[in-house]
Amino acid sequence: MAGVDGFIAALRNAGVPVQAAVADGRLHRVRAQGDGPGQRSGWYVLHPGPPMVGAYGNWKTGANEHWRSGDDAALSAQELDRLREAMRCAQRRQQAERARRQAAARQVAVTRWQRASRADAGHPYLAAKAIAAHGLRQLNDVLFVPMRDGQGRLWSLQSIDPEGNKRFLAGGRKQGLYYAIGREVSDVVCVAEGFATAASVFEATGYPTAVAFDAGNLEPVARELRDKFPHALIVLCADDDAATALTRGVNPGLANAQRAAQAVGGVVAMPPRAADATE
Repeated sequence: MAGVDGFIAALRNAGVPVQAAVADGRLHRVRAQGDGPGQRSGWYVLHPGPPMVGAYGNWKTGANEHWRSGDDAALSAQELDRLREAMRCAQRRQQAERARRQAAARQVAVTRWQRASRADAGHPYLAAKAIAAHGLRQLNDVLFVPMRDGQGRLWSLQSIDPEGNKRFLAGGRKQGLYYAIGREVSDVVCVAEGFATAASVFEATGYPTAVAFDAGNLEPVARELRDKFPHALIVLCADDDAATALTRGVNPGLANAQRAAQAVGGVVAMPPRAADATE
């Protein structure tokens, strides 16, 4: 498919569902899949040609792609130069926009954390999971899990309501951030996805345990901890996403834990499945 329609199709396939595209050589910000109200994480640049050449991506995911109309995939040196400059411009804007959003979220996080009080041990979520608060704070009926870097600086918050629904601050940083439960120096350091799992691991073992917040953040957090504790055994406590494995053919909790363990020379631990427990 050639022309603007082909470029629009490429954008849509990349999760940037535009209705139209302007071939004016300028950077355009557009909505991407998953954007909330007022958010425009997608971007594109399209030069009119001929042939038309363009670049596009998603500031939220970091995706960057280029495109050319016609059947001939080879770009001239001039076209490549234009695309490279467009992508450099988009990357600079992406970095500036990401830094702005993260700074704004950080200010919100600091303000809310300071306003919050020590978490109620009887909060419905903690009671349902049969775990202690381990330093969480609470504002009204919402728990706050602080998201910190390796130096302990607060960057964002995860909120957990009484029903267990979890949310992150819009625009807040996540990669490489974690919440440490247990601060004693140890030869063993554990990493888990969610707060409840991490709290349970710590309460069962006494080993300091980091909350990584999701499977994709296990490896960045494990690398942070490896830098901080070069001689410790790092244990990746995997979520067993067996149901997802049945429907999609991949177990993201286990796969991400295995990648993280390989990256830092750690090991993977996973709770036994019901079928395994009877063997």
